Amino acid sequence: MALTEEVLLARARRSYELARLRVALRVAPFVLAAAGAAVACGRPLALSCALGGAAVALAVGLGFAGGGAGRAVLPGLAGGGAALAMPLLVHTLGFACMGPACMALGVPACVLGGVVAGVLIGTRARFEEHEAAFFLPALLLAGLTGALGCSMAGAAGVLGMLVGAVLAGTPVLLAARR
Repeated sequence: MALTEEVLLARARRSYELARLRVALRVAPFVLAAAGAAVACGRPLALSCALGGAAVALAVGLGFAGGGAGRAVLPGLAGGGAALAMPLLVHTLGFACMGPACMALGVPACVLGGVVAGVLIGTRARFEEHEAAFFLPALLLAGLTGALGCSMAGAAGVLGMLVGAVLAGTPVLLAARR
């Protein structure tokens, strides 16, 4: 039975798409490890699973899509990892994040993590032809990853992280354009 050109093209396309998916799935263990670290440091299981699941889906989807969005995955995860690490570090050092005490160190740790994420993403985005196609997905992924840790400081911590990332990343990106 002779294979037609149509059948060969369909097989080649399927092989190509499966290879892209395999490459995109390589980041999933790192995101799951971040969610596991958040749970190990006392974050609620349901919240960590929801944020981790959304981050895995976004990272794999962006990686599969490719282009600027696909290149945004690693910097987004790295920036989100910094934002995740700051409040978890504060927690593991024995600082209790409850009530007003959380505002003293927890929220500033989240803001600092967001600033680190924003600078990292903004610095990397300057090398992209279409910065917005890179910057926005990277910030979204960093926000989901960072929220795994910054949720410790409540909504103020997550919002502080996001504001820090945007306010630090945007000027870095704009300065790099000049």
